[in-house]
Amino acid sequence: MISVAALEAVMSVYGNGGVVGEGGLSSAFGGAAVFRNEATRECFIGVWGARNASRFRRELRDQMDIRVVKEAPDARLVFWGAEKERPKKPSRE
Repeated sequence: MISVAALEAVMSVYGNGGVVGEGGLSSAFGGAAVFRNEATRECFIGVWGARNASRFRRELRDQMDIRVVKEAPDARLVFWGAEKERPKKPSRE
């Protein structure tokens, strides 16, 4: 399972950095996948795995109105990266 959103929306919630702006998302989840539509140049970034995808959608919903579409974006996978260890969740103190 993978969940993706438009690059601008994800950067507004997680910050930017990295090659195309995936750095904040990658830091929060231990990795990120980047998709690009070559015709429109539109970028999408997201995470994989059921738990990560659910948390990703929830955190986006907390910050903005989103629409969940259960199909792949009209884009190709450009690259993905994962850290060796999943980052620890920040404590809520």
